[in-house]
Amino acid sequence: MSKLTVYLAGAIRDGRTDDIAWREQFISALSDQIDFLNPLAGKHYDETTKLWTMNGQPSTAKNIVLHDFWCVDRADLIVFNLLALAEGYPNIGSLVEYGRATARGCLIYSIIQPQYKGHGNLAMYALHPFIEQPSSLVFSSPEECLAFLSQKVRMLTGSDAHYVYKKAADDSAYQEK
Repeated sequence: MSKLTVYLAGAIRDGRTDDIAWREQFISALSDQIDFLNPLAGKHYDETTKLWTMNGQPSTAKNIVLHDFWCVDRADLIVFNLLALAEGYPNIGSLVEYGRATARGCLIYSIIQPQYKGHGNLAMYALHPFIEQPSSLVFSSPEECLAFLSQKVRMLTGSDAHYVYKKAADDSAYQEK
């Protein structure tokens, strides 16, 4: 089976290295097993001019949106880092991508702080229903998501589809692989 393709969605705020670092952490850890689509690939932020360029050309709204939608449309799985929501950052681009991924039935892993509710009706919802329901899994940190993905990548690609369980002491018929 071919490699899994994972898109790394989340906030990209000018001068915020944490918005870049988590993506680089995933890529460094798993690029030998996963093909990553990164909305920052080919982009550069100039601290002096405060401008973004894409492969040396000015980054425009059109090429950002078309590039990122192309990535969403090709991903097998999308990791949505929504931690910026708890900081009051609206994450508009990521939320639009989230809607697009949901519409195409993409496998979604979301990262969001457990204390972030995102909904006024806390009696009904522990987490906003439009984050909770479409997410296959919800993690509290990029590190937690990366640890899970590292353990499950072979299962997600189909290269290790075995069912393994702990053998009970009296289960003499079960043969471990």
